Amino acid sequence: MIENTEELKKFLESLKEENIKFRDHFYKKKEEDRNYLDENFIIENVRKVDNLLGFQKQIVKGEERYRIGFEISNKYKLVIVATVDTKNLYIITAWKTNRKWQKSIQK
Repeated sequence: MIENTEELKKFLESLKEENIKFRDHFYKKKEEDRNYLDENFIIENVRKVDNLLGFQKQIVKGEERYRIGFEISNKYKLVIVATVDTKNLYIITAWKTNRKWQKSIQK
């Protein structure tokens, strides 16, 4: 559905807050080990399309998903895994990652 970064930016800019929905898996992971994330934090960062770093399209169990990266600060990035339909963004999961960790796994 979304083929490039410009299409993704346009989609995110046109999103209304009520069209950003969270799947049960997001809440389960939040309880387990990501209590630093909440809906408002995710929504706030999704609305900042200027901080969009890029995305990867993935097919998982026949479902098209997007792994979307946002810059939070010089040190931290936010990664969101989501699905898209014509007007909704469904957040499956999300996490923060830091540059130090990213560089260590690239070696």
